[in-house]
Amino acid sequence: MDIKLTVEDGIGRLALNQPPSNTMTMRFFSEMRRLGSEITSNKKIKALIIHGNGRHYSSGADINELLQPSDEQVMLDNYRSFTLFEEMDIPVISAIRGVCLGSAFELALFCHFRICSEDAVFGLPESTFNLMPGLGGIHRVSKLAGNAKAIELTLRGNTFPAADAFAMGLVDAVVTKGEVLPLAIRFARMLPGKIVKENRSVYLHKYLNPLHA
Repeated sequence: MDIKLTVEDGIGRLALNQPPSNTMTMRFFSEMRRLGSEITSNKKIKALIIHGNGRHYSSGADINELLQPSDEQVMLDNYRSFTLFEEMDIPVISAIRGVCLGSAFELALFCHFRICSEDAVFGLPESTFNLMPGLGGIHRVSKLAGNAKAIELTLRGNTFPAADAFAMGLVDAVVTKGEVLPLAIRFARMLPGKIVKENRSVYLHKYLNPLHA
């Protein structure tokens, strides 16, 4: 499977499961929609962590598929596979190591919280293929880092390191790569099972910041 879901002690772990790059194919997006619905209906899951198997979170969409013509409904379906996580009442945390590019970065931006490794690399490189981010990344970066930064990152298509992502407010914590998943799990266990999204800064201050201070 392109994605693997496991649940232990109320913590769901959704692993992008095509290492080393964990590329997002059309099959991936179909699986993501199915699993998103499954997670929503599973009352045993009190928090969800999304991460990549292996060294990287994900290099994003499959380039060959990305360059093929697609209709509007396909893009809407793929977009919906990500918005499902933002709409969840349970906390959804992205645990990011290695590369997190394009569609993968957009997925992380739809999670409620983002923890990354010091060597993580981010970017929206679609413009380098004469494309634009199509799954909500521009809006999400704009909301977190401002319109000017969203325009800059989109048009330049450049990658940037974890320290810059943190400075822009695009990630919430930067730790060693060996600590990313353990910290995400500890944070997930401390958070209330049903979160109020408007209280995101409160949860960061009360729970996450003391964990990695």
